[in-house]
Amino acid sequence: MPDIFYDIETKELLDQHDPDEDAAIRSLHLSVGVSWCECHGNQVFHNTGPLAEHLLAHDRIIGFYTTHFDNTVLAWSPERPTYESYDPVTGKHVVRKPLPDSPEELKKLLDAKSFDLQIDLESRLGFRVSLASLAEASLGKGKNASGPQAVVWNHVAVALRDRWSFALMDVGDKVGAERVNALGVWFQERLEEYCAADVQLLRRIFEYGVMNRRIAYTDFKSERRVIRVQWK
Repeated sequence: MPDIFYDIETKELLDQHDPDEDAAIRSLHLSVGVSWCECHGNQVFHNTGPLAEHLLAHDRIIGFYTTHFDNTVLAWSPERPTYESYDPVTGKHVVRKPLPDSPEELKKLLDAKSFDLQIDLESRLGFRVSLASLAEASLGKGKNASGPQAVVWNHVAVALRDRWSFALMDVGDKVGAERVNALGVWFQERLEEYCAADVQLLRRIFEYGVMNRRIAYTDFKSERRVIRVQWK
């Protein structure tokens, strides 16, 4: 299958002060993941197993900071899809597990197919640049939200849908429960739309680099800089 672009959001922010950053990333949990490819278009995932399986069905996975972050979150999630079917020839039930149980093995599979724009640019520049910086300088577009906002939206959505709507129903406030639940759905939709928008920014930045053989970013002085790339 052709290239697939993806991004995830997590239920909590990464603790930047944790002395073991790798362990901190492994402990994070997915709130939403979005992928885009020519064969399937835009797809939203709320579980890591189906997302990882979908990614591995493609020839190349394109992301931003995915090797260190996104792939790690997927690999260290305990979710592993299992499919059971009946073989009429042998008369036995066949169990298929498309993903390895070992997180280390799953991460190797994901990393082997991944092209991480952040790693490629850091190797050329010697320092990291953000997706927002690339989008602003290369496309003239900004991100419509931020990681911290996405985490808050997820917490609010879950609380409204799974806690307060039930609490209102318990006290006989059906109208209040319906309105609270609808508000929770709205926050969930904002979260998914933000993640999907980042995937499209990623895709457009990659396509810009492929077409122009260069990419632009803003430096620490907010000045526009251009660097040559060899993306294809």
